[in-house]
Amino acid sequence: ADFLGAANFLPGRVEKHTDEHTLVRLDESGGLIKARRHQLVSGTEVKVAVQPGRLRACAPDDGFCTGTVENATYVGTLVRAGVRVDGGDAPLLRLEVPAGRGPVAGERVGISADPDDVNLFPTEQGG
Repeated sequence: ADFLGAANFLPGRVEKHTDEHTLVRLDESGGLIKARRHQLVSGTEVKVAVQPGRLRACAPDDGFCTGTVENATYVGTLVRAGVRVDGGDAPLLRLEVPAGRGPVAGERVGISADPDDVNLFPTEQGG
């Protein structure tokens, strides 16, 4: 998983497979995220990895999880935002979105990602 650099890593468990996707239930938020299809057995513990530029803020009801924007910083043409995911000891997700469309601190948002941008690593690989 080192090649992913500054990726967000979320623990979860493979829930089921469809013809095109693998669905993973996230540990902290309980959300269900779609990844491209993997050959992992249902029940396998995984780390879900998504790069900050591949996550999107959306309406709270439309994402695989929800949270509150803790910080948002303009960096050239990007907004780097940190979103505290709802639930338990949920992580701070890092997002990089085009300036002008970025979330603002204190805003409630959903988080979504294209399944093709979601990578899965079995936890026994130490990912």
